[in-house]
Amino acid sequence: MLPLGDEPPFHVLVVTREHPFDGDSAALTGSAATVLGLLLRVAGAETDRREREASLLHLRLAVMQLLMVGDVSLAQRTAAGMKPRLLEADRAWTALLEMPVEERAQVARDCEELAAGRALVVPCPTYDNHVITLVPVADARAADDIGRALADYVARRPRVLQGRSRLHPLAHARAAYEDAYRNLVAARYVPGRRSRHPDRMDPVELLPGAEAARWASNLLRPLYALPARTRDQLLSTVSLALRFTAVRTAKIMGVSRNTVRSRMERAGELLGADLDEVRTRTALHLALQLRDRPTAPGRHDPGLPALIGTDAGRAWARDVLGPLDTDARDLHRTLRVWILADCSAGAAAQRLGLHPRTVREHLRSSEALLARELTAGGVDVYELALAFLALHGTQPPFTEPVFRDGVSDRAGVTVACPATVHG
Repeated sequence: MLPLGDEPPFHVLVVTREHPFDGDSAALTGSAATVLGLLLRVAGAETDRREREASLLHLRLAVMQLLMVGDVSLAQRTAAGMKPRLLEADRAWTALLEMPVEERAQVARDCEELAAGRALVVPCPTYDNHVITLVPVADARAADDIGRALADYVARRPRVLQGRSRLHPLAHARAAYEDAYRNLVAARYVPGRRSRHPDRMDPVELLPGAEAARWASNLLRPLYALPARTRDQLLSTVSLALRFTAVRTAKIMGVSRNTVRSRMERAGELLGADLDEVRTRTALHLALQLRDRPTAPGRHDPGLPALIGTDAGRAWARDVLGPLDTDARDLHRTLRVWILADCSAGAAAQRLGLHPRTVREHLRSSEALLARELTAGGVDVYELALAFLALHGTQPPFTEPVFRDGVSDRAGVTVACPATVHG
């Protein structure tokens, strides 16, 4: 009986033979015990390494989730234990890589090596074929080096795509992720499998600043009547849930799907709005993007149709929808009716007098022409809704969503919600 190693858990090698051990057999047994002890030590080290990697992965994911809900200070403190000063930057951009599921672990390791500790690399908690790389920009040259390294990496890997965001404040990591996701969708349709879309105009930039901010403030006022912590949780959840399903939002935030649904129901009650309606979700998504802008004094609320229906807004809308004209089918009409039907292919088919399969074919063709993801819902659908609103206003059948006045919350407290919200 020979002990193997000197650290717990303690192992013992037991060897039996029919005759007493002679010198050679005893030496051979001792050598075997030495080799087995080394193998156990290696196995233990490998187990420790995997446990450390798993802990580090959970820590990175926790940091990313904190950034996604806007808790920058806590994210910075949490990241300090992983990599000191990693998040000590005011701005950041995000790269989102897509690859076959079986290659994700390797791509994540490659991204970590390319970033050399200067970025937060996390396997996406919602899509099992995505890797998120958030690059804080404290040193512009270092950040540019990471960007070039990632671009070269994608060029060498034909099954990997990349969408990269513009530069965003670190507190707006959620917006950077959404930006990267939209560009990842576009990367599926462009040469090189990479997209930054620097020429894609954000409709928020078209709106008159102070007036648009006042419109958004009026729309969101019932939510700002809540206590600060409840308000922040609600706004973070709504912002993500307008982009993703409840299940995916729950994974991003690290909460249950029931929590997400409960918060969305709460927001809908306070706003007096049906958040299942695409046009209502469009207006709310736009308002959330404007909530940090300074407002101008005044009580007049021009409404969303007036804000987006300017010459610049209509020119933007024609540019967005223009690629549809290259198809002989009336994809413009199909998309408009589909949005009015709250993205139901069946309901749109009834209104159009088409087969649902035909509507779905029109949608797939439109996705390729517009380089946008439509059938999954989200921001690209909201932009199309805004484009149709800019061109057609609220003329039937594009009626206004309803945000009721005097909506009572669950505690019985009545809050004011403007009735002048359009779009």
